[in-house]
Amino acid sequence: MRNRIKQLFFWQETVLMEKWVFNATLGIISVYTFFLGIHNLVLGQLPTALLAFCVLPLMWGVWYLLRVKGKYLTALYIFGGLTYPVIGFSFFLKDGIYGPTIYLFFLMQLILVSISPIRLAYFWTLVNVLVFIGLFYFGLFNADWVSNHYENKLIEFVDHSFIYIASILGLTFLVITLKNFYAVQKRDAATKSRELALVNRELSHANQQKDKIIAIISHDLKNPLLSILQSLELINSGEDLAKEEIAFIHQELLKSTRRTHNLLEDILEWATLELRNKAKKVKTIDLKSLFADTLGIMQTIARQKGLTLHVDYLTNPQVQIETDRLLLIIRNLIQNSIKFTNSEGKVKVTVSQTEMEALIQVEDTGIGISPEKMDQLFELEVKPTFGTANEKGTGMGLYLCYQNASKLGGKLTVESKEGSGTTFCLTVPLNYQIPNSH
Repeated sequence: MRNRIKQLFFWQETVLMEKWVFNATLGIISVYTFFLGIHNLVLGQLPTALLAFCVLPLMWGVWYLLRVKGKYLTALYIFGGLTYPVIGFSFFLKDGIYGPTIYLFFLMQLILVSISPIRLAYFWTLVNVLVFIGLFYFGLFNADWVSNHYENKLIEFVDHSFIYIASILGLTFLVITLKNFYAVQKRDAATKSRELALVNRELSHANQQKDKIIAIISHDLKNPLLSILQSLELINSGEDLAKEEIAFIHQELLKSTRRTHNLLEDILEWATLELRNKAKKVKTIDLKSLFADTLGIMQTIARQKGLTLHVDYLTNPQVQIETDRLLLIIRNLIQNSIKFTNSEGKVKVTVSQTEMEALIQVEDTGIGISPEKMDQLFELEVKPTFGTANEKGTGMGLYLCYQNASKLGGKLTVESKEGSGTTFCLTVPLNYQIPNSH
């Protein structure tokens, strides 16, 4: 019941202040007019009571035009057109310049100015002044035309007090309505401002990511491609080259091609998962089966560098997860450990689980990470990195791992001591819940 009354008085659906206030005003005047009619019946002033009860359905009609039919200006013109004739009748029925009608001029002026467009506010002000001066002059110089229904001073006091109190309450309610509208608009504006700021931050972050990717493409991809092109042009030039020179060019060409391939692979993985990943590929699978091919490739790469890659399944968790994202993380973590571990070193992958999460730990005996680098470890750096065998990286790997762990609802942490190896620990939920895109 309370909410229903609030909906009648406060028109939350409209964003126009004049309509909001107009709607509330009609509610105020309807209540005001009803009690005014009762008041005059009690005082025995039947003509004034009849006038009040005749005005009441007219107010309901205006409200119907405003709220139901949406005819704001029509409702406003009818309301304004009725206002001063009713005040005029009240003036002659309520003791003229000595009656309480004078209070209504202030109340109705504030109401009409509040609910009207600016161009009409001046018009209503002019009408108010002219009607007031005309009635006051007529009542002052033609007092015999004005009825006097007060039988004694007590009734006059009660009548003045009632009309004055009702007018003050009406003014108060009107101001409260205006402040309420302002508060609602301010709250909505603040909410939209926060949402806009969040969107701007996300857009800014996305643009920064794209700018960094473009920088990587323009710097780290352009240069090796240019080197490859120059090497091929040299071979194709027909110049007599010694076998040692040809072997050196082939070796450098292979290095440049491999580096370019690795960089392009990283960029394509990022683009696929971040920019074009609309349909999420969630599978239910055990981790041993999921990791089998990837770990086989990583063991081959480790042997080529003279490392030992050992895999230990303490348990074999069954997961429901985006397998592409998880494999990207595992592949990059192991590649990173191999890259920064010297020959004859060790890399160990341990898989276990808790009741709710799968745990994958990648531990190496490599060169470790300095405290200075730990703070920016998971940030996207637009600069190459070099491993223990001078392997060139793109600076994207750990950033991709960290971002994708978060997107899987998991967490990636690292412990390291410079010169004593590094341990990455990835935790992911056993049952991945696809985020609501809305």
